[in-house]
Amino acid sequence: MLRSRWLFVLFVSLVITSPALANSEEAEAEVQVFEASYFQRFAPQTAIDMLRRVPGFSVRQTGGGRGLGQGGANVLINGERVTSKDAGAIDILEQTPATIVVRIELADAASLGVTGLTGQVANVVINRGSFSGNWEYNPLFRHNARPRLTRGSAAVAGSSGKLDYSVGLDHRSWRGTEEGVEERLLADGELVEERFEDVRSRFEQPTLTVDLGYALNAKTALSLTTLVSVSSSEGREESYGPDDIRLTADGEDSWNASISGELLREMGPGSLRLIGFQSYADIPLVVKTETFSTDGSFSERRFEADETNGESIGRAEYGWSRPGGVTWEAAAEGAFNFLEVDTLSASGDGGPLETTVSPTTRVEELRYQGSITRGFTWWDSLAIQLSLATEWSRLTVNSADGDREETFLRPKGSLSLSYPVSKNFDVRGRVERTVGQLNFGDFVDSVDLLEQREFAGNESLVPQQAWVGELELEQRFGENEKVIVRVIGELIEDRVDRILIDGGEDVGFIDAVGNIDEARAVRFETEGTVLTDRWGFTGGRFDFTYSRFGSELEDPITDLTRGFNGAQDWSYDLQFRHDIPSTPYAWSVTARHEDDAKVVRFNEVLRRSRATPDYGLSFDHKDFFGMNLRLGARNLANSEFDLERVRYDGLRTTEPIDIVERRVRTENERFFLRLSGTF
Repeated sequence: MLRSRWLFVLFVSLVITSPALANSEEAEAEVQVFEASYFQRFAPQTAIDMLRRVPGFSVRQTGGGRGLGQGGANVLINGERVTSKDAGAIDILEQTPATIVVRIELADAASLGVTGLTGQVANVVINRGSFSGNWEYNPLFRHNARPRLTRGSAAVAGSSGKLDYSVGLDHRSWRGTEEGVEERLLADGELVEERFEDVRSRFEQPTLTVDLGYALNAKTALSLTTLVSVSSSEGREESYGPDDIRLTADGEDSWNASISGELLREMGPGSLRLIGFQSYADIPLVVKTETFSTDGSFSERRFEADETNGESIGRAEYGWSRPGGVTWEAAAEGAFNFLEVDTLSASGDGGPLETTVSPTTRVEELRYQGSITRGFTWWDSLAIQLSLATEWSRLTVNSADGDREETFLRPKGSLSLSYPVSKNFDVRGRVERTVGQLNFGDFVDSVDLLEQREFAGNESLVPQQAWVGELELEQRFGENEKVIVRVIGELIEDRVDRILIDGGEDVGFIDAVGNIDEARAVRFETEGTVLTDRWGFTGGRFDFTYSRFGSELEDPITDLTRGFNGAQDWSYDLQFRHDIPSTPYAWSVTARHEDDAKVVRFNEVLRRSRATPDYGLSFDHKDFFGMNLRLGARNLANSEFDLERVRYDGLRTTEPIDIVERRVRTENERFFLRLSGTF
């Protein structure tokens, strides 16, 4: 199946690009430059508003999840990567006023000498200079839900002598509501129970980010990025059935903080970069379910978890250049991650709760990595970047199921290529050996009271590894228009997915996250920007993305081939914006949709789907008393979310169907206002 998809994708790619290949000519890699004046018609308020209007560019994340490593977002600021994990380039650009952006440059990663990045890279050139700032207020209103009135942000940036600074306060919030009917049926379709469910949710998260840069002298610079965030969330589901009422509530009040420092020093023929990063988070969770039956009985279940986690990273890089455009970088990194969780379960039928306190689970990982990277140009215009790396890690798990300590030694590395076939056509490629980052929460037992399901922690988990290959074709045409076609294939070892583990005679089989020996996947993506000026309709712009995904692994229960859990075969995002010439007005329409998501466990099959696309409409006034005003609506079709869960009486391969649950919920239309400005 995957082989046929690969052949189809290759055929489509050749058809799309054959005109450019037929007319290829000697060309050199060029940097596309978008001056600040290019974005004026969009009335951007922040640097991220400008980045989102760069034709055919989308932010992509590589690496980053495992230490600082090489890679991260394909966005640079003044030619440098932002090395903080929690407050990355996108976060900083969200609080950077558009007035201090000089230009945005697009170039191939392989030609820049920045290690670990692939494909298009955007370099946002800013000049903090004098004091400036920006602000935004973004309330949202929805039928049958409390309005969201607390979302907004404010930031200032500037310089004072040798000090550059930016400070941003961002308050994110959410008010959610879903309601609908859930049916419970037998295997033959007989209706057993019908319930009406009403779900409400609330989320608040203020975040303070500070980014500082200080030039000690002409050869030495310091930078410091710190982030402090506090979040509070609540959820409540009311489920009404013929025989009982079930109320489920959950709450989480957490905080996290991080600090990242960097010293850059010109030394000898190159420059030395020393990076330090530290983060810490505390996340307590409480979930409670109360059931009131018509016969007067009452039952209660409760689950509590108190989680703390942290990460410490130190990294050193030394890079230098040689004649002929050759660049080198040698790097070493050490990292320490930990997660510690205490859990409590309680239940009772009208009387005192019977409480079970589980032993503390602690997971630690100590990791060291070394790498050497060389970048050079061949045949005058073929940019090549080769990186070789080795990683040693030690994973330690202490839990109720016993203690485990295991070490791993794994090779890593990548080869990136970039070739300008003609002035308007580029080909890029990448082959990379990757090691994934484990979610330490998968080592811990947990309970989902809302779905009445238990999950087992799996102390035997190991990180998945993969060979990743990528081919990207970029065709530019017209003025600031382009189409990008991308194919990504993965050959995966120790795929992390849902498996079945045997909990022993007293427990039986339990669903858990585990490793599957082999898996493979292929993704076809296309994105681009088309301007309507070519058809005589001035000021219009189409932006689009489309993704097609296929995956295969051997199901550990059935021994048959299936796709990845939760994977969606396709998705698309279409946007049209029209800036009406000679006026401060603009309007836009959007359509987003994605395929069903299917999740299988040892005793159930679950499918989530959305009936219709999410349609949106908005209107902009770009000079509303000196501010930018946007009024809009989303989910205009009031799309329904469908869920079907087939539960078996044991293993789904051998046991009969126990119950079928079908749920239909509506989310209601959302109406929003965005008022923003700069100073």
